[in-house]
Amino acid sequence: MSKKQANITATILEKVARNSVKMAADSRCMYVLHQPKQPAGMKEFRK
Repeated sequence: MSKKQANITATILEKVARNSVKMAADSRCMYVLHQPKQPAGMKEFRK
């Protein structure tokens, strides 16, 4: 894999991971009585 192709792959994976964190920060667990604690760093991703 060339360096340019590796950078494109890394960029795509970073965007997917960032969007997953944003969705997780704004959602709740599907079980009403269970809401796991989130890391303190996730607060910056909330809307």
